[in-house]
Amino acid sequence: MPITLNRKKTLIAVAAVSAGAAAYALAGFYLLPKIALSKLPQIVKEQTGQTPQLQQIRLNPFSWVLELREFSLPAGDGQLLAGFEALRIDLAAWESIKLGGVVVDSIELSKLQLNIARRADGRFNFADLQPEQAEAEAVPAAPEADTGPLKLLIRHAAIVDGKLAWLDASTGQALAETLVPVNLMLQDISTQAGQAGNGKLTLGIESGGSIEWSGDFSLQPLASKGHLQLDAIGLDKVWQLFLQQLPIRIAAGRAGLQIDYDLTSADSGVAVLLHNGALALQQLAVVEKNSGKPLIDLPELAVDGIGVDVEGQTVNVAGLTSRNAAIQAWLQADGTVNYQALFGEDAAAATAGSAQTGAGAAAAAEPGKPWSVRLGELALHDYQVHFTDFSQAKPAEFKLSELNCKLQNFSSDLAGKVPLQFSTRLNQTGSLALNGDMLLQPFAADWDVQIKNLQLKPFQPYLDPFLKLELVDGDVNLTGKLHLAEAEPFQLTFNGDADIDNLLTRDQLKNKDFLKWSNLALDGIAIDLAAQDFKLAKVLLERPYVRFNIKKDGTTNIDEILVEPKAEPVKTAKPVKTAAKPAAAKAKADEPSLSIGKIEMRNGKSDFADYSLILPFVAEMNGLNGEVRGFSSDQDAAATMVLKGKVYDMALVGIKGKYQFQSGDSDIALNFTHMPLPLITPYMAEFAGYRIEKGQMALDLHYKIKRGQLEVQNKLFIDQLTLGDKVENPNAVSLPLHLAIALLKDADGKINLDFPITGSLEDPQFSVGALVRDVLVNLVKKVAMSPFKAIASLLSDDKDFSSVQFTPGSAELAKDQADKLGELSKALLSKPELTLEIKGIAYQNQDWPAMRFSALQDVLKKMKSGELRDQGQKIRHEYIQLSDDDYKRLLAKFFAEVFPQDFERSLIGKPRIKSSPDADFYTLARERLEGIFQPDPLKLNDLAVARANHIAQYVTESGGISRDRVYILATELSQDEAADGINAMLTLNAAP
Repeated sequence: MPITLNRKKTLIAVAAVSAGAAAYALAGFYLLPKIALSKLPQIVKEQTGQTPQLQQIRLNPFSWVLELREFSLPAGDGQLLAGFEALRIDLAAWESIKLGGVVVDSIELSKLQLNIARRADGRFNFADLQPEQAEAEAVPAAPEADTGPLKLLIRHAAIVDGKLAWLDASTGQALAETLVPVNLMLQDISTQAGQAGNGKLTLGIESGGSIEWSGDFSLQPLASKGHLQLDAIGLDKVWQLFLQQLPIRIAAGRAGLQIDYDLTSADSGVAVLLHNGALALQQLAVVEKNSGKPLIDLPELAVDGIGVDVEGQTVNVAGLTSRNAAIQAWLQADGTVNYQALFGEDAAAATAGSAQTGAGAAAAAEPGKPWSVRLGELALHDYQVHFTDFSQAKPAEFKLSELNCKLQNFSSDLAGKVPLQFSTRLNQTGSLALNGDMLLQPFAADWDVQIKNLQLKPFQPYLDPFLKLELVDGDVNLTGKLHLAEAEPFQLTFNGDADIDNLLTRDQLKNKDFLKWSNLALDGIAIDLAAQDFKLAKVLLERPYVRFNIKKDGTTNIDEILVEPKAEPVKTAKPVKTAAKPAAAKAKADEPSLSIGKIEMRNGKSDFADYSLILPFVAEMNGLNGEVRGFSSDQDAAATMVLKGKVYDMALVGIKGKYQFQSGDSDIALNFTHMPLPLITPYMAEFAGYRIEKGQMALDLHYKIKRGQLEVQNKLFIDQLTLGDKVENPNAVSLPLHLAIALLKDADGKINLDFPITGSLEDPQFSVGALVRDVLVNLVKKVAMSPFKAIASLLSDDKDFSSVQFTPGSAELAKDQADKLGELSKALLSKPELTLEIKGIAYQNQDWPAMRFSALQDVLKKMKSGELRDQGQKIRHEYIQLSDDDYKRLLAKFFAEVFPQDFERSLIGKPRIKSSPDADFYTLARERLEGIFQPDPLKLNDLAVARANHIAQYVTESGGISRDRVYILATELSQDEAADGINAMLTLNAAP
């Protein structure tokens, strides 16, 4: 019985336990999941306003494993917002009891899917999750005792094959990206102090790339240490999703990042340290958002050694390296760079926005403490920059290639030296290199600068607004040391050498060479901009050439190539009162100092043409060689110059002297020899209206300027000058050039002139050219108007050779007059181009009284000739010689015929005058008979002719002058008194 009773009790106990276990199992496996499956969606709906779907809930009450399957939650538009395939939670019950908290062996979420969308109106789809009704007003609960944080331990948590989708329709186009698969594994998540776990997260990106995290962490205290890595992130997708507000578009590119981090709790919050970071960009392409114009093509960029201390606000980067980038930049017509135009307004808006919305972040940061950024080295290799300047009428294009830049030790506090190495090629042929150190605050730089073969032609658009001149060729080279410093005034010094090779410019209007040279070398350049001190040790100009033309209207080809500036509207500005500065002090401060040790020219050449003349003049100068030493703006400095050259390879030109640039005082000698005079025919035609057929010229000028006073010694030598045809020129000076030239020439056909010029350069009307012209005109006039004075000066005699004096009524040459004609003949023999013109003159009042006795004798001879004719003898009266008896007989006979009433004879037969019986008959009768003879023009003319003939006979026979050089002019009968004596007049003229 006892045994049976005990068995019965045992059976009852077993049955009870089994029933309880069965009930527990029934509740756990069936009732609780069923109730939860019916209630949980309702609870979710009440909290979110959306009806979720849950396929199945499983619970193992013995192993404490809970599993939910096929859960989905829609958004307000019915599209899936969130869901998963399975959620499995494995609770360690006994260990939880032991811990006095919650211990979970594992939590695993399979195929989680989250779909986040921003609709066209800018609202997110998860904003549809709203409680169905407001919760009842909460009744304040009694404060609970602080029992400390929940003890929680999750040994394993995982998200497997998750998916996170993003859709943005707010920009007017559907932009989508999906993270798949999403895998997360966490180990040993614990709220216990000193307990650390670890984890790993991998995210695949549907458009390409992946994100991976791994590391350790703890919750008490909050800390983490691990590694983050991003691989091949599509930057074009990043731009589409998050950066479309920018004015640029990332058309292509991949980014990679890996970095280690340390996250720890600190008194001020969470301290974050990033270290061992590396960033890589590949195949980045950036274009303008609207136009699609390429901006940046960056095949490769790597940033190494990234370290960030968030709490300390420091960023350290060991190096940034990039290669083979291509950058497009341009200056717009309004003068702004394209990047400035793109980001200017956006940057300003961003700044304003950050000032308003970023107040919280600013408060979190330490007040007044800026972030510190340090970069160990920046290295750019083989960059290309294509720059176009559209601000010019014709866009200017520049291409920088093979650009390499290395910058070291950069710091955002702008302290310390920053070494810089920069080099690039410019437009393929040129190169630029900088090497040295610089300070960023305040800015200062000490660089070695080198420019090689920099072509000038691409700079043509910058010349066009000022000159109609084409830059055909030319290279610039420069080597030296450049110092820059931000100061007041700005500091700039340069020491080095430079040259411009093979410069060639052409006149755009005539398409002819204007200015060129093979080399312009500037050696020993020393520039101090602040001190306005400019020094050059030597300037060498090799094979220079310049073309200078004077046009028909008097303007020059230089005037022709100048572009007239466009008139700008006059703006009236209010007068601004400024403190007056002493004028002398300001002038002294603004006055630059310039000195050049030596300027040397080798084998120069020039083409000169003057088309303003009646006949165009063209001259070619070549073989120009010389130097200038001591060029300086110092007050007491004087430059010495020596220059030699040729005109048409024949005429030699030499310039030598000194010039003081400050005062203008100078002492310069110019020597010109073997100049073919026919080449300057245009100037002679313009000046005097004649061509030059033959001749050479030498010119020796000596200019002196002292305190504004000019003294010029002009020595002119002309050999074998022969004028040619006359040129019609109404503006020519009317001068007897032929005569003046003949007078000025010596026996060998040479002309030597020496005429000084003086004047004041301070006189606004003073002109050296006009003064020289006036002197020459006056000299020619003086010589031509007083030719015998020129002869007298040649003979060193002050006699008047322009006349020959005679006794009244006579044509015979006195001895002194014959001697004078002999001297004149000698002078004429030395000037074979001169002709002598003789003008015989008879003076009625002086000559006729001396000629009346001759007229009386002629009558007496005629009477004798009549008597002989009566006797049968025919003798012309000109050949009769009267004897004394015949003279007295015939005189008495003629007196008796003329004055019969006053004639008588004495008793012895002697003739007697009644009115004067005591007077000598023959004397008184002669006087009275001569008085009846009126002046005879024929006889007077014969006298004038005889005088001219006697002069001509003497100079040809005795003086040796060729008869074809002597001309007898028409005679002259003068009724005036001969105040200066009875003279025949001589004139000189040039041989025809």
